[in-house]
Amino acid sequence: MTIPFVHPTKHTPVVRENGGYRSKDTNEFFRDVDGVPCFVPQNLASHMDEERSGLVNWVKTLLRKSPLLYRFLIFLISPVCFSGQSAKRFLKRYGADALMLNIGSGIHKPRPELVNVDIFYYKGVDLVANAEELPLPTGSVDAIICESLLEHVPRPQKIVDEMYRVLKPGGGMYIVIPFVYPFHASPNDFQRLSVTGLRELIKAGTVEKIGARAGPTSALVGQLGTWFAIAFSFGYEPLYNLLSLVGLLLFFPFKFLDLILGWYPTSIHGAGQFYSVSIKK
Repeated sequence: MTIPFVHPTKHTPVVRENGGYRSKDTNEFFRDVDGVPCFVPQNLASHMDEERSGLVNWVKTLLRKSPLLYRFLIFLISPVCFSGQSAKRFLKRYGADALMLNIGSGIHKPRPELVNVDIFYYKGVDLVANAEELPLPTGSVDAIICESLLEHVPRPQKIVDEMYRVLKPGGGMYIVIPFVYPFHASPNDFQRLSVTGLRELIKAGTVEKIGARAGPTSALVGQLGTWFAIAFSFGYEPLYNLLSLVGLLLFFPFKFLDLILGWYPTSIHGAGQFYSVSIKK
């Protein structure tokens, strides 16, 4: 599928030119990264080094070089056991010819037709861009998924508004954001949202569904791992980072209780994550 790129802030045409895209309006040149279109300005380039700082983020970056192994480990030993509606299920309503974005994708691609968008370049990313300034025309996208990104940005409302901008009228948006979950900088961590907070965030569209994506046991396992690392690192940050990884191995089996508890309506009172489906009016 040919993607109709535009200037990320002015939304004016850009043309393909010598390994990148040039703006007809401003003459700015956006150079590809390893053959992938990149519309991230230079003043955000420092995020690449930040993403790889610290032991936990270093391990994540290393594992992402092997997407299959990374996804398997996330499924197995991360604190989160998914129960509510998945992005893959949401996307079933769209055909292969639809333009679908995965915002803040990392290496995860639930469907091969998805356009993976991330501010960092990883294997499997199709477009490097700032989610606040998508280089796509208004009303050009059929569907968007955005999983576990909005807690890592200082202005989640701006990103949600931008996703609504590029969606076609009637287009769908699927969001996942944590509620009860430990601090996890990747490279930053800014907020959590309750059910009512998530509903407020997406209120510009028609809210179709909101529910627990990960139940209360996922929340508990995440907190247990963090407590373990705090208690036995005695305030020493490098040891805390190491024990955070050990804590995953110790407590992850309990999370599978959410295969039952995550479906209880009352799980919203202590869920690890929430998801929402909304439709652009």
